[in-house]
Amino acid sequence: MTDRLGELLVAAGVIDERQLREAQAHQRGSGDLGQALLDLGFVDEVQLGRARAKEQGLPFVDLTRGRVPDALLEMVPADVAREYLLVPVAERDGTLIVAIDDPLRRFVADQLQFQLGRNVACALAAPSALRAAVTEYYGAPDAAPDPAAELAKQAGSGDEADAPVVRLVTRTFADALAMRASDIHFEPFHDTLRVRFRIDGVLRVVAEHPGHLAAPLLTRLKVMGSLDIAERRKPQDGRIALKVGGREIDVRAAILPSNHGETIVMRLLDRSANLISLAELGFEGDDHVWFKRLISRPNGIVLVTGPTGSGKTTTLYGALAELNRPDVKIITAEDPVEYHISGINQVQVNNKVGLNFARILKAMLRAAPNVILVGEIRDLETAETAIQAALTGHLVFSTLHTNDAVSALTRLVDMGVQPFMASAAVQGVVAQRLVRRLCNQCREAYTPDGEEVAMLGLDPSSAAGSTFYRARGCRACEGAGYRGRVGLFELFELDADLRELVYRGASLDALRAAGRSSGRLREIIVDGARKVVDGHTTVDEVLRVTRAATDHLMNKSV
Repeated sequence: MTDRLGELLVAAGVIDERQLREAQAHQRGSGDLGQALLDLGFVDEVQLGRARAKEQGLPFVDLTRGRVPDALLEMVPADVAREYLLVPVAERDGTLIVAIDDPLRRFVADQLQFQLGRNVACALAAPSALRAAVTEYYGAPDAAPDPAAELAKQAGSGDEADAPVVRLVTRTFADALAMRASDIHFEPFHDTLRVRFRIDGVLRVVAEHPGHLAAPLLTRLKVMGSLDIAERRKPQDGRIALKVGGREIDVRAAILPSNHGETIVMRLLDRSANLISLAELGFEGDDHVWFKRLISRPNGIVLVTGPTGSGKTTTLYGALAELNRPDVKIITAEDPVEYHISGINQVQVNNKVGLNFARILKAMLRAAPNVILVGEIRDLETAETAIQAALTGHLVFSTLHTNDAVSALTRLVDMGVQPFMASAAVQGVVAQRLVRRLCNQCREAYTPDGEEVAMLGLDPSSAAGSTFYRARGCRACEGAGYRGRVGLFELFELDADLRELVYRGASLDALRAAGRSSGRLREIIVDGARKVVDGHTTVDEVLRVTRAATDHLMNKSV
């Protein structure tokens, strides 16, 4: 929400200046002024909805007053109304007006216009009133099926589904989905089978089973993933497609032989999940503006770096979502395609037929795209083709595995890219890590000591009296003290002087020093410190994920 929202509410007499300031302070923890006002009880949904509608130039409708005529309701099929969460409320001059709950969802008008074959416009309604209206007029969505029952059908059939191993597989997948796990680790030891879930980036032991279950469980998972059940000496990779409660879950299986048997890691990917916006990823304030400026360039390369699992692909998808318009052609080369995005041409790498990143990229250039995404630059051929695309008028996004943003430039040169090519093509680099987000229900405020302030690189005098937060644990976060994750970002944008340094083969230290002095480098520890001060995460979390990326700071005075 913008400052204008608060101004509108004050002008309307809904809140006063003191309440606005209090909500703005609370907003630093929640990230949304409107939600902060609701949390503090300063406004209700209708008051907030009216102000949001005025801010966005939309009409507001109060769905609790009166009933929508049946003739209007019949203009939108029930499944469409439930899918998009909307209700038709009026028809004016041939245009159907539908109520939605968020001005950011105005894109549904274009989709409805295509589906219904008529002009559609949006109005705003209070979220709870809209949900109640959809249920009243179109009926509640079908009851969600039991995930365990659905998984049992896909894990086995007939009498086999009653077998202990199949029940174990079924229950493990159901628990993992319920606990928001990104990975399941099955690890055999001498006399036990340990099961761990990776939740918000951290592994947690969830079960230990008798060791004799390891072999039959692995066989069941191999069958589900169409893998060779007889092969026990070599690593194997496979895939399992599951459908649970209307969610399409893509499971990537990686099997590795160990001294106690084969270990298996199952990575869970919810293909039906909504794309995450840049703000939800953790881009805030100047960083958000900076990154949007980078991805709005007409050409050049924008790189995202970080270790596996640091959210690089999610960030690139967020960038594509910002650029995805009818007048922009976007093509991606991915291994694999993680999310299907309407309006974007996505190509899956298939090494078995020689369809690698470089080959797809060369074919892309003949398809006249504006924006290109290459999942990863793994070799010199891909790097040179991506640079050629950038230098011929295309905006190219890709990823690299480096610890920090500046190292991406030297990594390209180490691959064999000529320094003058790298300096000319690369517009900027984002390095990132993911940290666990503090649970808003139980986080505990405290005053930090000088050592903690120093570890974050903050000036002790300016940080005096600051409030930090620590994790406690409650029922809402299942005792972890954290729920969800947020990104930490390092941004490096090249200007003419920095390009000259890259061209001349300057060292990493020289590039970093020049980036700092010119204001073109904002290091990841700075964003980490800000997110600690704003109450999003803890000092321990920031240090846990940034130590490798900030080793070069150890000898730099703060």
